[in-house]
Amino acid sequence: MREIYRYSIFTIVIMFLAFSFGLVRAMYDTVQDTFSTSVLILHIIFAGITGGFGVYLYMLANKTGLLFPKFIGLGNLVSIGVAGFGGLSYLLTNYALFTKVMLYGFEISLALTSMLIGYLYCFMRYH
Repeated sequence: MREIYRYSIFTIVIMFLAFSFGLVRAMYDTVQDTFSTSVLILHIIFAGITGGFGVYLYMLANKTGLLFPKFIGLGNLVSIGVAGFGGLSYLLTNYALFTKVMLYGFEISLALTSMLIGYLYCFMRYH
């Protein structure tokens, strides 16, 4: 159970860092373009790690044998995929609407990840 708790906290920290690097990137894009590329690379790395932990949480949700955590885990994976699609689409097209798709996908993923972590923590705590 302690391992799940550690990974859960780590997942939230990684998601926060990915969001922070994306925000810093957006702020630097409006002012200057020198520091922006390295921040973008860090943002993409942390977003990839977030996706990996999303898969891990989905696997843990499947181990419970219950439908509710499976649906939350699947919704989390879909929202991470939507955020990734939005981010990559923005990089390829430079169309600003994709940044909103990325942001909303991330926000939904953050909410679902938090819900799934709480549910898994309570479930694994008593089993």
